[in-house]
Amino acid sequence: MVEGFRASETRDIVNVEGDNGGVFVSTDVVTMLASLVTILVALFGGFAWMIRRMDAGFAAQDARFEARFAAQDARFDRVDDRLGRVEQELTEVKIAIARLEGPTPRLLTSR
Repeated sequence: MVEGFRASETRDIVNVEGDNGGVFVSTDVVTMLASLVTILVALFGGFAWMIRRMDAGFAAQDARFEARFAAQDARFDRVDDRLGRVEQELTEVKIAIARLEGPTPRLLTSR
């Protein structure tokens, strides 16, 4: 019988012999450690599942944004082309008006 324990408690003790000189570990401690490991594994698995689910949601959202941005880029390209044509036509109109007005009158006439 182990010193300090009653006979009914000795069946709950596991004697682990090794380099540390015979450590006594009760089944309660072993059960508690196993439960702790199980809970940590479950928490880690739940966290990993949550992160994967969030990543999938972010990927779907990114795809929607990319589609919208592509449509907006195409629209901006069309507007840019139209503005380029308007600028070219405006330059032509300026030249035509300058031809109609003629050269600027000079203050001094040449002899």
